[in-house]
Amino acid sequence: MLTRRPDPRSSEPRPLRDSLADASADLGLPEPDALAFLIQEWESLVGPDVAPHCRLTSLRDGVLRVTVDTAPRGTQLRYLEGELVERAASLVGADVVRELRVRVGSPSTRRGR
Repeated sequence: MLTRRPDPRSSEPRPLRDSLADASADLGLPEPDALAFLIQEWESLVGPDVAPHCRLTSLRDGVLRVTVDTAPRGTQLRYLEGELVERAASLVGADVVRELRVRVGSPSTRRGR
């Protein structure tokens, strides 16, 4: 069933969540809960040995960005990209995560946004 977007010129009030979801979609951002859910499930996605060494930093236009603490961990995640994208897609939807980008940094300083 196809749902129609409300007419933006309508005088009817609209839930804030719906407006934010539309603005996020226009910016290439996923549903607000998708990144939070992936952060919550990160250890089950990558395993308990890898999870403490990396953190999710963003999810935009289907690209999940991860910061790792060492170059070897980055290589490990890049090697597992296809599998991790597939696992993430099974949790939040096929079009939400299509690619993984890894950078080396300090994963403990900031949490995902």
